[in-house]
This record gives sequence, structure tokens and C-alpha cells, in this order.
Amino acid sequence: MQFIRKTTIKQVVTESSKQQLLDKFQKLLNNKKKEIQQLQFEKRKLIYQRTFDQAKVEEKFAKEELKRQQSIDWYEQQISQLEQLPLGSEIIEGEVEEIVEKSIGDPWEDVVGEKAVVIQDGQIVRIDR
Repeated sequence: MQFIRKTTIKQVVTESSKQQLLDKFQKLLNNKKKEIQQLQFEKRKLIYQRTFDQAKVEEKFAKEELKRQQSIDWYEQQISQLEQLPLGSEIIEGEVEEIVEKSIGDPWEDVVGEKAVVIQDGQIVRIDR
């Protein structure tokens, strides 16, 4: 019988992986800042056209800007935490599903429980069962 099991993917923090994550977060942060600038431009354009109620336009765009600002704050926090993280630390990168083949008489612990694959610089270095 086949079972689907979730397996955690962990990454060992190295100089290169740390830099890749910092670059990724910085890029996402910059994208959110650009989105806010675009929203502000669109808001000014709609207000200038006077085709919509100005208060409703302001309210709608304020909500959207707040969402982006919260994302910016989260990315800044992640960058700050990542900078403080010592090399060799393990961070959770994600989760994958794997198919496990089991038969009658096999130990149930092989199907349930914490499973993890640890990677370092793109290479699997350890499989925790």
C-alpha cells in the first residue's frame, strides 16, 4: 500500500546560501516598495480624473498600501534575523510530499513521525528518519 507523507526540507546556512536568501528577500522587498509606488501613482491618477468618490479611492488604496507595507516589514524582519543567524544553523526551507510503499508487517513509524531532508548548498547531506 502507498502512503503520502510530508517531509520537512531543512537547509544548512552557509555563506552562499545566506547570501542567496538575503538577495531573495531584498528582491521581494524592493518589489513591494515598487508596488506601493505604483499604487500611489494609480491613486493620484484616479483622484485627478474625478470619476470615483475620492474618499473611497483613498480608503481602498490605503488598505492595499497597508498590505504591502506589512509585507515590507516582514521581509525586513526576515533579513534582520538572517543576518544574525550563525553559519551552520539549520533553517526550515519548506515541505514536500513523498510516497511511501508499505506492506503488512512493516513498522508504522516509517509512515508517521518527523521526517527531514537536510541540504547544504544544493546537495543532500542528511536524511533524518
